[in-house]
Amino acid sequence: MRILIVASISLFLACSTCEAATQQFPPIPAASASTTQAWTGQIVTFSGAGSIDPDNAPSSMTYAWDLGDGTIAAGIAPTHAYADPGAYTATVTVSDGQSASVGSVTVVVLAPPTAVRPSATSPLALRPGEAELWVANPDSDTVTILSIAAGTLVVAAEVRVGDRPRTLAFARDGSCVWVACQGSGDIWQVDAATRRAQRRVVVGGEPYGICVSPADGTVLVTRLSGDALTVLSPGMVLLADIALPRQPRAIAIAADGTCALITHYLSRGAAGLVSVVHLGTRQITAVPLADDIGPDTPSSGKGIPNLLSAAVIEPSGLTAWVGGLKSNTGRGLTRDGHALNAENRVRGICAPIRLSPLAEWAARRIDPNDADSVSAIAFSPNGRYAYLAHQGAGTVSVYDVPMASQIVLGDGSTASFEDRIAVGEAPQGVVVSGDGTRAWLSCFLSRTVVALDCADPRHPTISATTVVTAESLRADIAEGKRAFYRSSAPKHSLRNYIACASCHADGGMSDGRTWDMTSVGEGLRNTTDLRGRGGMAHGPVHWSANFDEIQDFENDIVNSFGGTGLAQDGSPPNAPIGPPNAGRSRELDALAAYVTSLSEPPRSPARAADGSLSPSALRGKTLFERADVGCTSCHAPPRFTDSTLATSFVLHDVGTLSATSGSRLGTPLTGLDTPSLIGVWD
Repeated sequence: MRILIVASISLFLACSTCEAATQQFPPIPAASASTTQAWTGQIVTFSGAGSIDPDNAPSSMTYAWDLGDGTIAAGIAPTHAYADPGAYTATVTVSDGQSASVGSVTVVVLAPPTAVRPSATSPLALRPGEAELWVANPDSDTVTILSIAAGTLVVAAEVRVGDRPRTLAFARDGSCVWVACQGSGDIWQVDAATRRAQRRVVVGGEPYGICVSPADGTVLVTRLSGDALTVLSPGMVLLADIALPRQPRAIAIAADGTCALITHYLSRGAAGLVSVVHLGTRQITAVPLADDIGPDTPSSGKGIPNLLSAAVIEPSGLTAWVGGLKSNTGRGLTRDGHALNAENRVRGICAPIRLSPLAEWAARRIDPNDADSVSAIAFSPNGRYAYLAHQGAGTVSVYDVPMASQIVLGDGSTASFEDRIAVGEAPQGVVVSGDGTRAWLSCFLSRTVVALDCADPRHPTISATTVVTAESLRADIAEGKRAFYRSSAPKHSLRNYIACASCHADGGMSDGRTWDMTSVGEGLRNTTDLRGRGGMAHGPVHWSANFDEIQDFENDIVNSFGGTGLAQDGSPPNAPIGPPNAGRSRELDALAAYVTSLSEPPRSPARAADGSLSPSALRGKTLFERADVGCTSCHAPPRFTDSTLATSFVLHDVGTLSATSGSRLGTPLTGLDTPSLIGVWD
């Protein structure tokens, strides 16, 4: 047997030798570069020296290069400097005169960072020197100071400030912190050394974002319901109030202090909106964020950029990025013939804006597949890696931004993330250390700050999780609030896309959109604002009065969001206006408890600081209450609605119903439930 095997091998070798004598083999290419990460303008040397020609025939190898930016070169080792940042795939065609083969190598080119970092709004702030981290706690009305040492976080102090502190920022010298308190309408100044509140400045209009110019220390404040950008000196002297379109929120300021980008939280029209304020002239340039063309696939989707929560300028200062979600209100049986589904109703978005020339760079958008809204963004110091927080999924994603830019939008492709890490409930802020080795996230509803070890920026790991404040809400309300904000699979939605807060944003407000609900037996419906309604205190839910308990939202979670549901008792949701869904699980009842707690309407900017009415509003009140005018026949105080659960539901047809109004629970729609006028100004 051994002899036969040897004979077989000898015969094979002989045949191979004969074939080799007559067959010509193509070259085997090898492409390499002196570095695969370079700065713009840096010389990169390419090499094809590793290429081999198995038969060294019929002639010596030649090398033809396409360096990925339109540059063509020849030779075994060409050099090149790239002018613009991006990911470039250089290809070499190796030929032996008869056959040719192609090899490639990718070089990531980065623009050098500015000498001073751009600044951006955040609920987290690193004190200069990076020995302390300060975090705002909106539900506790406090700011927590954390000491940073060897990857750990230790609570050093907690300072009480105004109502609902949302964002904070250090003075350039680190001597104090300014805190924007949305609920109390003021800015608090806290001494960083003594950790005591020094000053309170009332600005009104729900101050949300606060940011300090890296150039001169000027303080910028967005006023969410005041529709303005307030400009303060470092000494807190009012310099200007700049009128803006509705609901300005996040701020990012260029390193040289020349301009600030302002997101507008809700997108009520055909596009999202970012305002660029030129701080020298105080002129405003509008940058629309266009409706995403999709297509709708399991990995991509259409939609108008909305809930624009985050804005940052990357370290080079060349591009800004805006985070939020896409509301796909162009989809629906009435509007485009396609029913709303769990994967394409809402999706996250991270949209780049070129700062020169000033315009959105729509081709480079990132659709973070299998995740919901982008609630915060931060970059590694060299600008290569972006850390995106996802509020509903409770995760942070890491993107290699130049590599992600190679994806061609419009064909259903989506940029792949390098890593995705579960961090906690409702992350809303992320900051990165100056050397890029550490990052921190504020998880609003976990009441925690999470520290990340970013020694490998592509794959960070959690090094510490620290509770920063005690739970201030009643236990069931706190649990329900977490459920309201969650989109996490499998219970709350399919593949982490949809939360209650995806449409009832930021604690119950409307998302400003009109949805086509025809596929679920309804019609075109504006999203209602839950604030001030107290759950069922104003009667049944929705325009058609189709829910008689908050727990009926289990139907949406299971049938529309694609989740397995909060009941988790092995049974499907009970139909609305049928047997109760209340009592089926603690989490479902907790969700109802949270929505019921939303009894405070948003404060009207038309009222005085003490809540009193203006003289013209008092005249209007008198007119409104006159019996002959008839307003109170449907909108009687104190609820300003005649809606009720006590008897059969009262529905009115006031002449606004049309074919697109659709149905009520799949049956004819005879009228609409009277909406309360509380909060109608918004």
